[in-house]
Amino acid sequence: MSGPTASGKSALAIKLALKFKGVIFNCDSIQVYNELNVGAAKPTPDEFNQVPHFLFNIATAPSVMSVALYLQKVKDELARLAVDVPIFVVGGTGFYFLALEKGLYEIPKTPNELKQSLLEELSKNDGKTDLFWKEILIRDPEWAKKNHPNDQYRILRAMEILRNNNENISQLKQKKSDSLSGLGQIFKLHLRFETKLLEDRIRIRAKKMLKDGLLQETQNLIDLGLSDWAPLNSVGYFEAKQYLRHPSSIQQLEDQITIATRQLAKKQRTWFQRDLENHFLDGSSDQLYQLAEAHLARILS
Repeated sequence: MSGPTASGKSALAIKLALKFKGVIFNCDSIQVYNELNVGAAKPTPDEFNQVPHFLFNIATAPSVMSVALYLQKVKDELARLAVDVPIFVVGGTGFYFLALEKGLYEIPKTPNELKQSLLEELSKNDGKTDLFWKEILIRDPEWAKKNHPNDQYRILRAMEILRNNNENISQLKQKKSDSLSGLGQIFKLHLRFETKLLEDRIRIRAKKMLKDGLLQETQNLIDLGLSDWAPLNSVGYFEAKQYLRHPSSIQQLEDQITIATRQLAKKQRTWFQRDLENHFLDGSSDQLYQLAEAHLARILS
């Protein structure tokens, strides 16, 4: 179950897991950290106790969770589950969902010298990627079929891979690590909201985080020497960190968190809308639970 931040995914998942005697797997890249609580908007202790929750608090600072490690943690938990039960994978981190379904493929890191060389080639061609595109058409026509000739970011990334490897992207993808798609039927629910309604929910969440101690939680982590820890640059924590360095008004901080969260929600919406296998449900509907329950009952019957 996916959806933008503040869409109510966790609450709905708990109700459905209770109904269908399932368990919940976290698919949020911030809720994996033991030290991040208020700003991560994790389920409450009472919610954790209602149904079994997995993959929360599985990483400890100063470590940083990679998608490959997350995927391995999921496989480990699946191996430990003693019974065959519905698994509700819940979160808003699109790349985690993609890894679960499609697997991963390893790409060697691109040397800075190669990146600079490509940028110089681009500059000599007046910023146009048409010559790169012609090279891609020759070396990896399969990749070219799935991408747009004007998508500069993807073209540059593709050129980095082609120039840095003996294999093209399509060949590398064939060496993906195992996904989880073979373990059973996957049914995707995605909650979406009208923009104004979601913005209202986001502002309410920002207020609650500040009331519940976001600033103190952030200060505690800074005091532990974790100010440069990558997860502290996530939405909410980054703004709190900036406030602690340069105090303004709490209202201004709330506004900044709201704006940043709104931008994150927009990115999440764009990511998940591309997946045509998603079953989209109106998160504001009075019949949301009934609609979701009906979908799952049909799938699980």
